[in-house]
Amino acid sequence: MMIEWEDHGEEERRLLLRYLEATKPRPSASESGEPRKLGRFWRLVGRLYLAYLRWRYRAQLQ
Repeated sequence: MMIEWEDHGEEERRLLLRYLEATKPRPSASESGEPRKLGRFWRLVGRLYLAYLRWRYRAQLQ
């Protein structure tokens, strides 16, 4: 699609630039080098597992 820049007013240009910025493909977390964040479900699983391990440890001490 070809857009003639001079055919648009200042406000339309700003909107067009904002639209173009929003449509740029963003790199995924693995591509950008950032560590992946665990979801709520996996945090819940981890907490339940830690609680189980604490319970088992306390049961062995008694």
